[in-house]
Amino acid sequence: MAGKIPVRLRKEPLLEAIWEIRFTASEQSVAELLPGVLFQRLGQRYRKLVKLPAWYIPPHLADQDPSLANSPKIRLENANQAILVGDRVIALSCRRPYSGWTKFSADIRALAEVVHTTGFVQKLDRFSLQYIDLLQVPQQIGIDCLDMKLKLAQREVHAEPVHLRTEIQDNGLVHLVQIISPAEVRMPGTQERLKGVLVDIDSIQLLGSEDSWELAEQRLDQVHTASKRLFFGLLTPETLRALEPVYEE
Repeated sequence: MAGKIPVRLRKEPLLEAIWEIRFTASEQSVAELLPGVLFQRLGQRYRKLVKLPAWYIPPHLADQDPSLANSPKIRLENANQAILVGDRVIALSCRRPYSGWTKFSADIRALAEVVHTTGFVQKLDRFSLQYIDLLQVPQQIGIDCLDMKLKLAQREVHAEPVHLRTEIQDNGLVHLVQIISPAEVRMPGTQERLKGVLVDIDSIQLLGSEDSWELAEQRLDQVHTASKRLFFGLLTPETLRALEPVYEE
């Protein structure tokens, strides 16, 4: 995307932002050990503990399936934020209303520092930032709200249903981009249902065996900027104006 990137949008489309780090553990059953440390070190901010479906899967079965091995087993909740803990994964989720990158990144760094000092992590494998947005546009517009063209058998796709998933390489990052139109989302804890075009960008930074927590922390803002630039690059000028962007003066 050329030109300035907005610092925020007055009509925020964000549904959820998720920071995740995957690792090789130095201890077994990290999901059982870490919550107590988090309760102690984070001032009991995350008071509610919920066991997720992966908690009930026997370890020997989970180890045979990478998707299960990297699934969180426990969720610690605090208002619209939650920490997700698995034996090989830690994540921090922020649902709408989004607190903004300054606060969210500070919470990420505080969580990462606690996990680092436990010694439970032997080696970092990757970290990612995922942003899930819903553009609430009239159904007849469909993917025309995005800067993309889709053509099949000489037929251009506009308002027709679309479920697209692709990967974009970006200077060492991998952006997993998923677009669903039309999409319907039910907001957690309410009966409210939102409809529109879903844009899901999961930006992944792979880490080598020698990469440290400090390097992952240094790259955090870079990954955020790359993800943000890609998102705004996907919007047409008309869609961006409708979201009422705010720029730095």
